[in-house]
Amino acid sequence: MNKEAQKTEQLIQIYKEDPAKENLNALVHQVQKTIFLVPANLPDNIDKEALKQEVKDNPNEKVQLPEGATPIPCVLKSPEGKVFIPVYSSQGQIPKEPKFDFIMTLPFLACLKMALNAKAPCEGVALNPFSDNLLFNRPILEAISKDYEAKANAKQMKVSPQQYHIMMRQKAEFHDLPLRVFKEGAPFIHQLSDEKEPLVNEVYQNAFQNPGLYPFRESDFEVMPLNINEELLLIRLDLPEVKAPAQLCYRIYITLNPKNEKQIHYFTIERGKEKGERNLGAIGSDGKHYTFGEAPVEGAEIQRIMDLLEQEKEKTS
Repeated sequence: MNKEAQKTEQLIQIYKEDPAKENLNALVHQVQKTIFLVPANLPDNIDKEALKQEVKDNPNEKVQLPEGATPIPCVLKSPEGKVFIPVYSSQGQIPKEPKFDFIMTLPFLACLKMALNAKAPCEGVALNPFSDNLLFNRPILEAISKDYEAKANAKQMKVSPQQYHIMMRQKAEFHDLPLRVFKEGAPFIHQLSDEKEPLVNEVYQNAFQNPGLYPFRESDFEVMPLNINEELLLIRLDLPEVKAPAQLCYRIYITLNPKNEKQIHYFTIERGKEKGERNLGAIGSDGKHYTFGEAPVEGAEIQRIMDLLEQEKEKTS
């Protein structure tokens, strides 16, 4: 059991012995820092046995659920028929029965949203229901959610407009866009090739969240699909001018092998830490950022990327 979970269990006992407001506040503050275990089942259209075998064969790796496979959290019913989602602070709290497919590890705020957004009527969250049975009903969860959002908004307002623009642009370039590229794969890349600037602009708008602070227009982007050969579709994205001294992208190159529609890469031409420094980087399918040193001059960027792809091909052949 980690320290946060241990502290949570200690505060539960303190609150149960003395349900004073200050003890509840301390517990509510602590659960927001704790990762909980949530038993869940898979939908019936998933090959559960194959997935379990994959987990067994890869004990030290995270196994991705099939696309569209939404986990279904287990629920408990009170004697009055009210439904709660059970969450547990540690493995020892989870009973062996009833059976379930797997355990999700979620921060409390994710558990909270799961209960509040449940399609079926849900009264709230039951914390360690077979020992402590501490119930967080909907009014409490809604109050916690509002408090969290208020704090998040207050924290956001502390940054200057320029800092906010940098943060949201980095979110678009190093997280949101590569996430869609690798998660949606070839269909998204072909869509980008067809729709071009409006689609890129949409990704950036979604990253900024606040429409009033969004500084770009479709004309600030330029998308150029290039069918290099039968095994390489390359899309060049020219981005708004980089004025701030921050790690932002001048250009992005997305590549796809149309033959198998699986070999996908996301390269960046980005501003380095030093003035005038331009680096060639990449975001992998694992979300990690990689660097390949100084970027070549603009006219040689595509050739350098093709060289990297060829080197990768030689290593895997």
